[in-house]
Amino acid sequence: MSKSVESTSLTKVANYRVVFADCDPMRIVYYGSYFRMFEIGRAELFRSLGHAFPDYIERGLYLAVLGTSARYHRPARYDDIVDIYAGVASVGRARLQVRYEIKAADGTLLVSGTTDHAILDDDGRPQRMPQEIRDSFG
Repeated sequence: MSKSVESTSLTKVANYRVVFADCDPMRIVYYGSYFRMFEIGRAELFRSLGHAFPDYIERGLYLAVLGTSARYHRPARYDDIVDIYAGVASVGRARLQVRYEIKAADGTLLVSGTTDHAILDDDGRPQRMPQEIRDSFG
């Protein structure tokens, strides 16, 4: 059973300048590019919690992506600077969900979404999340 993290509060974890490679021919951010921004947000969130991904790898643990979702509210465009927000939404014994928002510099919500993860070992077998990591999520 997963516990829902009390406030699923999101923290600004990074800002990002949209590069041309992120865009379609009309210089609007291609929808798939937001998932890379989610990954940036996840990595920076975990780093801010004291759990940089290299620490997991040293322990033989990996966060496999099980599913993703995104809701597109407004487009970002080439050369925009966007703010990436992330927070842990729920934590289970071997799974967790991270929630994201990508906002324009003026605070306008552009994209919201989630990623669902399982904790796996080097052989791809599910593992229980270490208690000290669970505790750091609230």
